[in-house]
Amino acid sequence: MKRLSFERLELLSLTERKARTIDFHPKLTIIQGMNGVGKSSVIKSLYWTLGAAPQAIHRDWVAANVKSRLHIRIDDASYSVVRDGRQLAMFDAEGKKLISTNSITHEFGPFLADKLDFGLTLLNRKNEPEVPPPAYAFLPFYMDQDGGWERPLSSFDRLTQYANFKRAIIEYHSGIKPNEFYKISAEKTIAARLKSEALSERNTVAGVVAKLGLDPVFKGIELSAYDHDAAVEELLVRLTDLRDKRQRRAAKLAQVVDERLLLEEQIELARAAARELAADANWAASDGRETIACPTCGTDHRNDFRHRFSILADRDQCFEFVASSLDKIDDLAKEARDVEKEMASTERIIAEVQSTLESEREQVTLKEVIENEGRRQAMSLFNEQISELDEKIGGFEASIVEMEAALKEFNKRQHREQRERFYADKMRRYIDRLNVLNPDYDAVSKITGRIVETGSEQPRVLLAYELALLATIQEFSTAFAAPMVIDSPNQQDQDDTNARSMLSLIIDSRHPQGQTILGTVSMHGIDPGDASVIEFNDKRSVLQSSEFEFVSASLRPVLETL
Repeated sequence: MKRLSFERLELLSLTERKARTIDFHPKLTIIQGMNGVGKSSVIKSLYWTLGAAPQAIHRDWVAANVKSRLHIRIDDASYSVVRDGRQLAMFDAEGKKLISTNSITHEFGPFLADKLDFGLTLLNRKNEPEVPPPAYAFLPFYMDQDGGWERPLSSFDRLTQYANFKRAIIEYHSGIKPNEFYKISAEKTIAARLKSEALSERNTVAGVVAKLGLDPVFKGIELSAYDHDAAVEELLVRLTDLRDKRQRRAAKLAQVVDERLLLEEQIELARAAARELAADANWAASDGRETIACPTCGTDHRNDFRHRFSILADRDQCFEFVASSLDKIDDLAKEARDVEKEMASTERIIAEVQSTLESEREQVTLKEVIENEGRRQAMSLFNEQISELDEKIGGFEASIVEMEAALKEFNKRQHREQRERFYADKMRRYIDRLNVLNPDYDAVSKITGRIVETGSEQPRVLLAYELALLATIQEFSTAFAAPMVIDSPNQQDQDDTNARSMLSLIIDSRHPQGQTILGTVSMHGIDPGDASVIEFNDKRSVLQSSEFEFVSASLRPVLETL
């Protein structure tokens, strides 16, 4: 796993002739100050400099046209990233410019992703796999005061360009589906598209052959007896092949129908099992006993969160099986329709070939002989082209089968459950520490982040979720870890006890190698330990005139090279 850390942030406003330099502690930096001093604008500038737009930026900050340079480390390598409006550039430790662009999605994002080993790919609106912009890489590491405390993974703006992205983000960062999975998925998508294009081209060529009447048939006008016999033999071979193909397709259709009937039976069994498991979970949750004896074997089981979660997990597996089986039924129905169409087409061709074989030799003119030979030569060229396309299609199909087999290795139940149970255990511990009463265990135990609470408990449950997800990332991710940036955790007017519990959990749950940046009005008496505390005191004046000349002299020459 690669580790991204922040070292220094430089902010410069040529409009206001003000600037600010902020150095970050390798473990914990606390940016403290009353509301209105600009601490959130500074915090928003961190991931904004790396190409991720926060949900909202204060109008005064926008008017100041603030430019930024963020000094970072990726493992042992030092870099700096400069942003001026839409223009971004990245430099190495010696100041060599590595990239300069105003395209975040197509240029800067993939470049930064390569540095971070961020291998997630999502399908764009053209159904093409691509590396998503930096916001999708940093979503699990940022809780913004504007939107970040309403629902999980929502701290950045413009996150609607990919459908159902949150599940992919969670599965990727938590290590459920690592870099290799998405690399193979992208290759499979490309192979499927190339196969479709080759198949479309083949159908076009075959359509031209049919339209021009070049389909080879025996008309008794071959140039020699040898050609005559060869044509008859060719038709007989073709007729045999067509009958074999019809028989194979009939068998395939029967197999598809059998698979569909079996799936329908299994779906009903899974639904029934899910209903029984849901009833068991509800009964266990409502039963006040600490232990419950199994009615089947008599063994005592603890009636705690872990065992109720196990029941719910089994129920979820039933739901997932039903959902995937319904998709398979749809696929089987489509497959059956395709096979039926192929059988009808084969029947038509068989009838045509048989009719040709039964036709008698007719008197023909020299002109007809010459025209027929021309058709035969044209057909030979088309057949050669079709054969080449068939070979390409077969190659793509073989590659897709291999990649599907490789992808199945990443979907093993034990692999997923190990990460989900780790997350669920962390989540249970964290919501207990945050004094959350009667949480929806069915929701919070799922790593997919369906967090629905009300009032002052909502921010606490969201914080528990983000920190539990972060712990899972630190434990299992194959990609990278970034600084956890948390702005203004005291949401929904937390009382002093709950505010202290939130701040304590943020500090105590940190990974030994992780970095945290925390913005808050007050620490409520909590001692942060080994940390840097930066205090902002001037209302709406986080940038300082006294730092302008120094930062300007350092940053202006770089800005001129963008």
